[in-house]
Amino acid sequence: MYSTKDEVLPAEGILSEKPLPNATESEQGESAQSGIAQPALSTLLGALLAGCPNNEPGPDPIPDSGRPPALPANLRRLVARTTYGVDGDEAQRALDLGYEGYLEYQLAYEAIDDSALNAKLAPLTTLRATPKERLESISREDFSSVEEFLTATLLRGAYSKRQLYERMVEFWSDHFNIYFPSDTQLVLKPLDDLEVVRPHALGRFPDLLSHSAKSPAMLIYLDNASSRLGAPNENYARELMELHTLGVDQFTQEDVKEVARAFTGWSVNGEFNDADFGRFRFYPPLHDRGEKTILGHRLAPNGGMSDGEQVLALLSTDPDIASSTAHFIGRKLAVRFWGDAPPDALVEEIAAAYLQTNGDIKAMLRVVLREDWLMQAPPKLKRPYHYALSSLRAIPSDIRDAPLFAALLQTMEHLPFHWAPPNGYPDTAGYWGNYLMPRWTYGLWLVYQQGAIDLALAPFLSAESDAVFLDEVDARLFHYGQPEGHRAALADYLAGAPDNFFRRLEALSMALSSADFQWH
Repeated sequence: MYSTKDEVLPAEGILSEKPLPNATESEQGESAQSGIAQPALSTLLGALLAGCPNNEPGPDPIPDSGRPPALPANLRRLVARTTYGVDGDEAQRALDLGYEGYLEYQLAYEAIDDSALNAKLAPLTTLRATPKERLESISREDFSSVEEFLTATLLRGAYSKRQLYERMVEFWSDHFNIYFPSDTQLVLKPLDDLEVVRPHALGRFPDLLSHSAKSPAMLIYLDNASSRLGAPNENYARELMELHTLGVDQFTQEDVKEVARAFTGWSVNGEFNDADFGRFRFYPPLHDRGEKTILGHRLAPNGGMSDGEQVLALLSTDPDIASSTAHFIGRKLAVRFWGDAPPDALVEEIAAAYLQTNGDIKAMLRVVLREDWLMQAPPKLKRPYHYALSSLRAIPSDIRDAPLFAALLQTMEHLPFHWAPPNGYPDTAGYWGNYLMPRWTYGLWLVYQQGAIDLALAPFLSAESDAVFLDEVDARLFHYGQPEGHRAALADYLAGAPDNFFRRLEALSMALSSADFQWH
């Protein structure tokens, strides 16, 4: 149909890094399947040096609201886990609202004024383009719709005031993963984001599951669009149960075959001149009309499209079967917001909330983010996307060149929607601990780059002394919790050239790259 241009996914200067010993064999396998190119370190360092300023900059191009207020430990933990990074506004809001008030504020995302973000998104004119419009532009080798989709994702993560909502959009984008850089998905994945994930990210899981099952992007990605009577494709059926609902070892191969039969005829309208081109369409002649038995439940013959809908209801709302789904979703939420090895008791509570509320996502989040649970949580390593955004939130910023920022995320192996297997980006320190070099160099790039991202650096560079500079680093990056040893190491480094502009830039990059900033 068309091909992805090099400008969209640059792949020059690649190198493969050997995983560190703490990666499991399965995680190494996932990395090998991801198909994501990583620029050579020399290329990245060359870009760093090329952007190195030779004199002190003028006034900051964006305003700075001042040092964030100090937060008690419980609020600091809550804001850190519900956002992509604590900035001054969120810190003050949490202080004003208190623990429960701030959590409810973030859960009621539709009431949050996000007009400042909307102003940033306004120039992106293709965000609501139809599949036909996207296909026509890409066929003309106009990839603006691809670039604007990724740009909007980055801007929302960095600058939306609806931070918990954006984190849940990312969570469900991983859960219902669709690999964006393939021909068809350049057209269809943005529609999935707009009409499936975003409207239901803080709604009810059964609704989200139902819309995902009818998503043209998902139907094509997992091969159900071609599944038909006499030749059912089992790929979507298997992943629907293993990755989207029940988890492994909760169904049989016979269940896979029967579910595949139930979804025959669920496809995509491929008639280019039709108003619904690229939308879901059920084709009755392609559906298997026979009786089916799924997870011990009989589906009567001649059910038509309701066969698939009954399967979705079994998996997400049946009192017995949905218990496995509740525990599977509960554990993933616990890993994302609590830590890599959550207590079974926490997972049980989240699952109970699912079953009691018919899959209400907010109810589950109220459990995992409850103060008594969250204050027991261990430190969690930020995934690269989270780490990069937290840097831009710690230092007031404005992304000017989103494609360049996306390229940096790609060097860190975590550009949104670019994980090829259907299981979504991993969410454990054991996996991401193997990709530290690009993260370390990112801090250096951020403070030395010119033009790609505006940064409010004046509070650091214009501080009246190195001691005040270190106070700014402690307040803005570590929320007054910087370890003494870390501060002392930066002080020793600054002592080599007191009050020096470049020395401070380098010290700031060290703080951004430090282990203490990489965890939250």
